[in-house]
Amino acid sequence: MATSITPPALRRGDTIAFVAPSARINHIFPLRIARARAFLEGQGFKVREIYSHEIPTDSFRAAVKTRVEEIHDAFRDDAVKAIVCAIGGLTANEIIPHLDYELIRSKPKIFIGSSDITLLHYALFAGAELRTFYGPSAITQLGEFPNPLEFTWDHFTRVLLADAESAASEPVGKLPRAAAYTDEFLDWSSEPDNLRARKTEPSQGWKWLRPGHAEGRIFGGCLPSLLQLFGTPWQVSYKGRILLLELPEGMEPSSPWPLELVRWNLADLGTRGVWDDITGLVLGRPYRHTAEQTAEWEKMVLELTEGYEFPILAGVDVGHTDPMLTVPLDALCTLDSERDEWVILERGVTG
Repeated sequence: MATSITPPALRRGDTIAFVAPSARINHIFPLRIARARAFLEGQGFKVREIYSHEIPTDSFRAAVKTRVEEIHDAFRDDAVKAIVCAIGGLTANEIIPHLDYELIRSKPKIFIGSSDITLLHYALFAGAELRTFYGPSAITQLGEFPNPLEFTWDHFTRVLLADAESAASEPVGKLPRAAAYTDEFLDWSSEPDNLRARKTEPSQGWKWLRPGHAEGRIFGGCLPSLLQLFGTPWQVSYKGRILLLELPEGMEPSSPWPLELVRWNLADLGTRGVWDDITGLVLGRPYRHTAEQTAEWEKMVLELTEGYEFPILAGVDVGHTDPMLTVPLDALCTLDSERDEWVILERGVTG
């Protein structure tokens, strides 16, 4: 299986760009953006926010062009070494036909985000062969009060940063697991919610729904988002891969993705032959699910993959949960239930 272009590592003093390719809400949550910026600057980075406040409203094509040019601007700027998405949304699919993939291929750099940004991870891999990273966003994780969660930031630097504190020039290695997590919903547009830390609770840890050993290149993301790309030029083959799946919020940001839609989505993966292709499956901790809903989600996965032998690891700190791992997509990894390990065998970035 051909491997992707691995971007250069991030170093202190480099510029990190914030972009908003999907939901255009930076101006709605200015304190979150400002807090993310201040934190990164305090860590020794420069920050460039590439966000047009006056996006055209009289022409859909003009609005899309503005958003596309923001992405191009971030890739063109040689000072920018990493591009962090502000948040996910519902509209990343609008821009992927219009990106200049030759430009992006010629200037590989770190690109990171989650949720609906899944569409861009697939597009940048399929169109530009770029390795991207499923991980923190500016508004959601880097803008936490008073600072990003320690686990999130430590793994971000472990995977992406090349300095005396990091092993970014070595294989990423074993993925850690958080002792506590939060999916508490706060109203970030008002006080006091925007000025207090979210409550955490003990994590139940990883759970092997099906034991076994697997090796393959990890790819995937937000379940309904990746289903949007079948039959398009940005479809990615799952042959021999380990699939990463996580669930978004529901129709309201404080609600989980409905279980009836989860089953529908999982069945669609089956009809597209994904279960026949993959060697392993990693499931992120589901957002705002009760213990009963989580058990039902895990049961659905086992039911809809019945008859297959690939290992399934659940409850991982990926996706719509905090803290959050930084996962280098298309990196070679292993799953091993006997050793209770998920291991990335390659470097996330070049030294």
